[in-house]
Amino acid sequence: MVLLCGPVGPKLHEMLDEQIVVPPESLQEMDEYHLILEYKAGEQWGQTRAPQANRFIFSHDVSNGEMRALKTFVASLEEFQPDLVVLSGLHMMEGHGRHIWDEKLKEAVASISDVRHQVPIHLELASMTDKDYMNRVMQEQVVPMVCSIGLNEQELLFLSQAGAGPHSEMTSWNGIPDVGRVSDILLWILETHGHSDPESEADLTRIHFHTLAYHVMATVNGHWDNQPAAVMAGARIASTQACGLQTVDVSKVVLKAPLEFYSSHHEPREILTLNPGDPVTVWRRGNVTLYLTPVLVCKEPLRTVGLGDAISAEGLLYSEMRPQQPFLD
Repeated sequence: MVLLCGPVGPKLHEMLDEQIVVPPESLQEMDEYHLILEYKAGEQWGQTRAPQANRFIFSHDVSNGEMRALKTFVASLEEFQPDLVVLSGLHMMEGHGRHIWDEKLKEAVASISDVRHQVPIHLELASMTDKDYMNRVMQEQVVPMVCSIGLNEQELLFLSQAGAGPHSEMTSWNGIPDVGRVSDILLWILETHGHSDPESEADLTRIHFHTLAYHVMATVNGHWDNQPAAVMAGARIASTQACGLQTVDVSKVVLKAPLEFYSSHHEPREILTLNPGDPVTVWRRGNVTLYLTPVLVCKEPLRTVGLGDAISAEGLLYSEMRPQQPFLD
């Protein structure tokens, strides 16, 4: 059973599975909407031809942008008693201006504070363009207060750019993101904003990174189990959902992941390889373990909207969080 706290209009309500519970306070008379235009490489609009596949998203989503569901969310937790909390939509506030950020981020932090010691919390990030806002999300205790985050290559690099992290001088990835650079940024996040140091008060111990060609799970040692299965499950759903299938069809996918890569962009580093017989490559950096698995990339994708959410959800489904010592207030 899933408790959904967010703006739910009549059309959306009809489409939801019966296992999705919507609090009465989340129901509203009109649907809000996102308009998403997807296009393939080579497709043409007027005189313009797309150099690569991409998508354009327009949102008319006032309720999420103003985080109106926060009070309903917190009020519903006591009765619903969740095993896991998933937060998303913080990026929707970006376009509302600094005065909204200050107010709503404080409310979000207060709400998360009420939950953080009861159940694990996962935060799904999304694309942002304002470095000040990204830093607020990272440094206003939002990210350190959650146990897990999910993000893609654009969000990972922008997070590093905003916080002057590793490889922040890069303006974009050149093709498939370099595994060593990705590894450096993931380690930096867990060491700077996470619980890689036992003395740290942060809760963040897990990052699920996904890009087209491969996925990486980075976890602080001693907090999570079954991560090889979790990262593989995320890669599998990326293939099947993009192709619109229930199982992977090898005739409709292609392998784009590097067969050999470095554990870091800096010395000392080790050369790592993909093994088809055991397709999860594992390496350690300090108190962090990283798990990489390739993705069988759909040649003719039919569905990419919501793919990152599906990847993170599947990874969470297979993840096992070790019980920790109770917090002492």
